[in-house]
Amino acid sequence: MIVYIELKSKDGTWKSLSRLLNFVFEKEAYTPYTTFRTTAFGNELPEDFTELKFYINGKQLHHGTADTYKKINEKGGVRGYITSRGFTSLLTENQLPPGTYTDMTLNKLFDNYFALPNITHENNEQSSYIFVNRGTPMWDGAVNLAYKLTGTYPYIRNANKFMMSMPTDAKNVTYTLEDAVNYGSELNTKRIVSHYHMADISGNYGTYEYIGAEAEARSLIRHHHFELDRRFLYSPDSACQFRGEVSMRGYKRRFFTYNGYKGEDLNDIVSFEDISGQRVKAVKITGGQKGVFTELSVYEDLFS
Repeated sequence: MIVYIELKSKDGTWKSLSRLLNFVFEKEAYTPYTTFRTTAFGNELPEDFTELKFYINGKQLHHGTADTYKKINEKGGVRGYITSRGFTSLLTENQLPPGTYTDMTLNKLFDNYFALPNITHENNEQSSYIFVNRGTPMWDGAVNLAYKLTGTYPYIRNANKFMMSMPTDAKNVTYTLEDAVNYGSELNTKRIVSHYHMADISGNYGTYEYIGAEAEARSLIRHHHFELDRRFLYSPDSACQFRGEVSMRGYKRRFFTYNGYKGEDLNDIVSFEDISGQRVKAVKITGGQKGVFTELSVYEDLFS
């Protein structure tokens, strides 16, 4: 298995490095960017760099910013400790001008406002309106648009491609228990909210509410109140429903780890153990002295 990174210097030149002592690559359905961290070794490590690309067997999995870089010179050689987020992280760091955007499409949202580098998106001309409060990140506007148009949560496919539809080129893979390094399940209830209460146009509560049955069944009583959400004026009840569904994101997952990497991406289709034909919601690839390992996760939530 061929694993390497490329680092871009300020003058635009790229340097390829394959001496990675360890690495961790992660992408997850509800995180708007990929993450990568590694410890690299070698005297060819640069003093500085601006971008990082990560490859396995020629496939580019990550293209991101140089978040942190620590270079240490020691008797045995030079080590570099690197962390990077995919360029779609910029969607969380750029704010749209406040106001109401009518007839908004995904193409307009990405092509008409900011020229963000190295980010692509699916071609989609479905339209709706979005309301943007002061300080709202571009990602939140895209989430709101995706929910109105498709009832889903957007995700990142390939290195930096924003998607809200299911992929037309999804892989369909099946693993047996003989393929497994490990497999299991995980529960995370920290985000679950039991009750959402939204004020009406007069500021009164009691008309628009959401009750989460799963939270109540677990005695997780968490009441959240918020003012009238103008993003959902077309359907006020959806404002509470949306928040309830988001609070449940990824709360139950099943995972399967195998040796190597066979090219899976978010919303590919996977079967393992008693999981049959479910969408991949998280990919974690680790590498070190023992080799390369891939963990695939599927979720039980309202968006899956």
